[in-house]
Amino acid sequence: MVRRENIMVPKPRSNFVSVQCKKCGEKTVVFTHTTIDINCKSCGEPVATKTGARAEILGKVMGVLDQ
Repeated sequence: MVRRENIMVPKPRSNFVSVQCKKCGEKTVVFTHTTIDINCKSCGEPVATKTGARAEILGKVMGVLDQ
């Protein structure tokens, strides 16, 4: 009989991060592997751009929300 309690589940490489806009300081939650360009809600400044894999975060990363 195989014991399934010892099977390790790998951690995902992606997560959600809180990003602060460089221009106005507005905070936005961004997925690290986003498939669209994300702009600030208040000023329209780009916060994250898609690259095909991991997004390029243009603002200041305040913290990781999902671990």
